[in-house]
Amino acid sequence: MTQSFDPVRPDYDGQIGGAIDKASPVPYYYQLRQLLERAVTSGALAVGDQIPTEAWLCERYGVSRTVVRQTLSDLERQGLVTRIKGKGTFVAPPKLSELVAQSLTSLHEDMTARGERLETKVLRLEVEPVSSHVAEMLRLPESERIVLLERLRFLNGEPLVVTTAHMPYSLCAPILELDMTHRSLFQTYERELGFKLRRGTRAIEARVASREIAQHLGIQEGAPVLVFTGVTYIEDDRPLEYFVGIHRGDRSRFELELFRPSPDEAAGARPAWSAHTQAAS
Repeated sequence: MTQSFDPVRPDYDGQIGGAIDKASPVPYYYQLRQLLERAVTSGALAVGDQIPTEAWLCERYGVSRTVVRQTLSDLERQGLVTRIKGKGTFVAPPKLSELVAQSLTSLHEDMTARGERLETKVLRLEVEPVSSHVAEMLRLPESERIVLLERLRFLNGEPLVVTTAHMPYSLCAPILELDMTHRSLFQTYERELGFKLRRGTRAIEARVASREIAQHLGIQEGAPVLVFTGVTYIEDDRPLEYFVGIHRGDRSRFELELFRPSPDEAAGARPAWSAHTQAAS
């Protein structure tokens, strides 16, 4: 049974708990995000439960509304919560997923191969504390730091996708010194950091655009977007990046080329798709 928010309910403290350490150098919104993220991933807040209101979170944790909104936007981007206009923010149900196998190429490499001109605006390139979700994806302790690279990619002058790469600081710190405006991240891993990329996982799902994403992509808040998430691994099977790519739903198309395996290949094997991406004209 799901729960609706009641400002006098005593158990929200029990479900979320914790406090913001005002003396810590860790940004307030990261601290609040980790508290809410743990409540969701631990099951203290179940699927369909309502997250406390912005006003409650501001008062309970002594932070500004801007901090709370950034926290909720991050959680929505991760797919952990969903915001319903006029009703509130709720714990999102887990997505149904299917295994998708595809050649391990970057958006930059795909567009270059097609002769398209991809332009990039770097939105953020910085060091951050790792969230519990990203730590799980990258197999990192929560004491670790990450390098975060967020970029807005344009195709033929039109905003197409917001990409965010989370990378272990211990492996990717040199990227902080590079101009990533015109660089392929995959080529940077291989040519400048000396890593050999081995494999990657991919998941695709439909969401609606948050206010922040809508502003970046030039679309209406609530418009459909396609979200790619995944992890890229190097030769020794260590995760090198966890990425999120949020594509405009009205300007993107993803084509799948399917192959039927032979009986020998199918026996005991997982279903696999061979896929490539193509931006809609």
